[in-house]
Amino acid sequence: MTHLIPLLPPVVALVLILITRKAALSLFCATVAGAFLLAGPSPILAIRCLFEDHLFPKIGGSSWNLSAIIFTFTLGAFATLLEKGGGFTTILNRLLAKEGRDPKKKLLFGVYGLGLLCFFDGLANAILLGRVARPLTDTLRISRQFLAYVIDSTSATVACVAFISTWIATQLSFIKEGLADAPFDVNPAALFFNSIPANPYCLLSLLLVPLVIFKAWHLGPMKNARPVPLDDSRDMPVAGSPSLALIPLAVLALTLPAFIYLWQDGSEWSWRNAFTSDGVPYAMVAAGFVALTAAYLCFPKSKKKEAPQHMLDGAASLFPALIILICAWTLGSIFNSLGTADLLKQMLGDKINPMSVPLVIFLIGAVMSFMTGTSWGTFGLLMPMALPLVLRLGTDLPQADLMSLVSMTIGAVFGGAVFGDHCSPFSDTTIVSALASGCSPTSHVATQLPYALIAATGAAMAYSLMWLGISSWLATLVIAGLLATIVLLRKSEA
Repeated sequence: MTHLIPLLPPVVALVLILITRKAALSLFCATVAGAFLLAGPSPILAIRCLFEDHLFPKIGGSSWNLSAIIFTFTLGAFATLLEKGGGFTTILNRLLAKEGRDPKKKLLFGVYGLGLLCFFDGLANAILLGRVARPLTDTLRISRQFLAYVIDSTSATVACVAFISTWIATQLSFIKEGLADAPFDVNPAALFFNSIPANPYCLLSLLLVPLVIFKAWHLGPMKNARPVPLDDSRDMPVAGSPSLALIPLAVLALTLPAFIYLWQDGSEWSWRNAFTSDGVPYAMVAAGFVALTAAYLCFPKSKKKEAPQHMLDGAASLFPALIILICAWTLGSIFNSLGTADLLKQMLGDKINPMSVPLVIFLIGAVMSFMTGTSWGTFGLLMPMALPLVLRLGTDLPQADLMSLVSMTIGAVFGGAVFGDHCSPFSDTTIVSALASGCSPTSHVATQLPYALIAATGAAMAYSLMWLGISSWLATLVIAGLLATIVLLRKSEA
């Protein structure tokens, strides 16, 4: 049994997450357990091992990791300023005021479009759109559960695949840390972009929302969802100029790639060289501060005094997520020292085909995120194990095939983790989307689950095609075409 000791920290983390529903606490306890395994029974030596060998080197010893912390705090403040500015409220009101055949579909498509526009943060996306759209959906007699589905299925999914978001710094750092022993030069940005077509769950979810709106498809429990009685005394969101939201967003979208390009090293400048440069983390932080400054300058003058507090609140709201991130970095370092990935390879032996790993990881991630309700906790537990495992299992693959498999695995971790954001009653995004839309989390989970399962089934089918050797983009495209055909052939509901 002693040879199974390297599996103790991930088991501790998973069991505690299931019991406590607290990802940060569970991952921290797993790091403590790993430190005792590495340093022996002495508490003093274990604490020194934890802090000196694993925790502090991961925070201060990597520009990527330090930039992830700063960039995430910065975009948290940025997202709150945009929400409080009121610009998105005006955009939605103006869209609804335009002439059109079906005001219900026009409003819901507008909410979906704003959800794509608010690519920078999942929680801010859900809070903002729920506050803005709820009074309008009540007026048009649209159920709040349907609004919650549109919001929830857009927010986390678009943040997961967007390169400019509060998630990206964390995602890039997970990729870089998980591939510390890779036999090829690790380019986190390039691997992230390559993982997008290998993340069919998020892409299919984003495709399914407009199809459901267009066909007015009320599936399963959604058929029983009813609009709430009108209440003329309800609070309306404060409106503001659209420029309050659009200008800061444009600044962020333009400055980040520009700074990455200008910060590159070497004599021959190119976009490929820019994204592999060591200057990427510095460029991300600089662009974040420029965008935050733009959001502050565009904030309504009448409420300027409130802006600093809004920024602090926005940054502080992401503190629990960053604790999970730091614990995940530390746990990954401990996994490496214990040889957890090597042990998993020995246990699997020849029983698993390396190309089947993305499908297996997606299913494990989906179950884990559903049971725990944490996407970032799932990232933090799966990524440090999945990527080293793929490297061990794929030692005999050509380098190009190995890098493709790595990209698929990254997409599988992200997609499986986001599934829990849509289905788990313990998920913060699920709860926030429900409360912001004005319905109970229980009714939101019940009405959204059938749609999420359709996307998850499609994702599993796409990974099965990848297992057979079909490229990730083609496999995802085939399933997307099949999904669109099935939905569009359905008879529209009233």
